[in-house]
Amino acid sequence: MACVRLAPFILCLVFAGAAGMNPAAAPAEEVLRVTRKGVIYYYFPSRGGADTGRLHRLPVPSKGAPAISARKIPPQQLAPHIERAAREHGLPPALIKAVIRVESGFNPAATSPKGAQGLMQLMPQTAGEVAVADPYDVEQNIWGGSRYLARLLARFNYRLPLALAAYNAGPGRVERRQDIPPIPETQQFVRQVCAEFLKYRSQEKTAPPARP
Repeated sequence: MACVRLAPFILCLVFAGAAGMNPAAAPAEEVLRVTRKGVIYYYFPSRGGADTGRLHRLPVPSKGAPAISARKIPPQQLAPHIERAAREHGLPPALIKAVIRVESGFNPAATSPKGAQGLMQLMPQTAGEVAVADPYDVEQNIWGGSRYLARLLARFNYRLPLALAAYNAGPGRVERRQDIPPIPETQQFVRQVCAEFLKYRSQEKTAPPARP
């Protein structure tokens, strides 16, 4: 178990295959639990969602697609894209949704002063690394941002706080410290994403089952 202290709570992530469990017997679904002491446990799949490098999976925007509106998109309209990215990259949908909420507030036209673009705020270099041709295309951005986040989780041994810190501040800074960098923006980003993750995960658990 790896824990990272981040006031006001401690974040812990357990990778199902790293604790002596049999990956073949491990459940494919992620489990999230919050203890009374404020310790948050994240369990992620021990298999599946691996980055296969098959770039042909990347969605391509259709010709003549309308220009991206600067208005926010209701989260429910993004659900199909989030669900697809979650399946392909082995991430909880609630986590992808939380990153979108914190990064862009569901505004597909969001652009940061540093040049990050779209719903999951991909830098141009990062977009190129995950083969995203148009960061302002909703489906491409969610697919590529989720792919990048999955890579970071694998790179940091599925320690969610470190992966989120790397998503915000760059993996180099996190690798040098093996901790969340002392950058207020990054620390706030990790706190906010984790809080939104908990909120969306709770909503998923309490939502009524879909009608057949």
